[in-house]
Amino acid sequence: MNSNYSIKVEWSAAYECIISLYVYIYEKERKHLQLGAVWKEETTRMLPDSFAAELADERWEVLHRLVLLVAQSPRKASVADFLEWLENVPPGEIYERLAPWVETIPLNLGEIRDHSLSLLKRWNEHYFSKVEPSILESLEKSALETEKLAQSLSAIEMIDQVTNGIWIESTGELQEVVLIPQYHCAPTSVLDFHRGIATCLYPVRDAGRMQPDPISELLPMTQCLADEKRLQILRCLAAKPCTLGELQKQVSLAKSTVHHHVTALRRAGLIRAHYTGSSTVAFYSLREMFVDRLPVLLRAFLESEGKHQ
Repeated sequence: MNSNYSIKVEWSAAYECIISLYVYIYEKERKHLQLGAVWKEETTRMLPDSFAAELADERWEVLHRLVLLVAQSPRKASVADFLEWLENVPPGEIYERLAPWVETIPLNLGEIRDHSLSLLKRWNEHYFSKVEPSILESLEKSALETEKLAQSLSAIEMIDQVTNGIWIESTGELQEVVLIPQYHCAPTSVLDFHRGIATCLYPVRDAGRMQPDPISELLPMTQCLADEKRLQILRCLAAKPCTLGELQKQVSLAKSTVHHHVTALRRAGLIRAHYTGSSTVAFYSLREMFVDRLPVLLRAFLESEGKHQ
């Protein structure tokens, strides 16, 4: 399967620093993540009270534009390296770097940069600099492994594999997809389109573990298969790809409920979400490889349990 866009695999701790702050700030999205509420509580205890209170009041977008700046930064060997570059780059240059990709750019770009910088410096000091080094080493290893996949898979198939079911269709406008491994948002991928470029922060569930844990992949699959409506959705998609509206008619549920089900199925790797130039899913299809993957995971789980008896 050929695509008209190229793939770029990136790794810098600066990405993970930004996304970890994003996860901490946005309550609504964190409930679906493997880190859960306990991580938020533990992290809050690491922060000065005044800083935690400031983050609790935040209502601004912290992730996507900064991700674009990391991708373009000539200095990102470390978080401190990127933050020093960001501090010294003129607002006019920031504008020039964002303008080709971002629809609207606020006039007070220098002020927003200074505020972002202040938050990230303190976040790095009190939390991110204390993250287990093995987690960051795992992410760097994943980036190297993903680069190797390009030798045997097409761009579209490679994205599908590392994201567990995101399918980015070729469009006339899309030129490049930047793939970035991340841990704090697992098992979710963070996908965003900026005109000719898409950034995809894909999950590395087992970052920091010596050995992969089959249950982290097995449990979401089996939970999905234990729900009658989700089984019906899988049967619909086995017949043909469907939009959200088409699935709603098939299973006779509210659109919001169907969306909840397909999101769970996609995160578990049972279906694909197809994107055509925007971060809104165009349609869904069955990811048939899970039928063969499920018994492999189950066998690995049972054998790993037996070794610990």
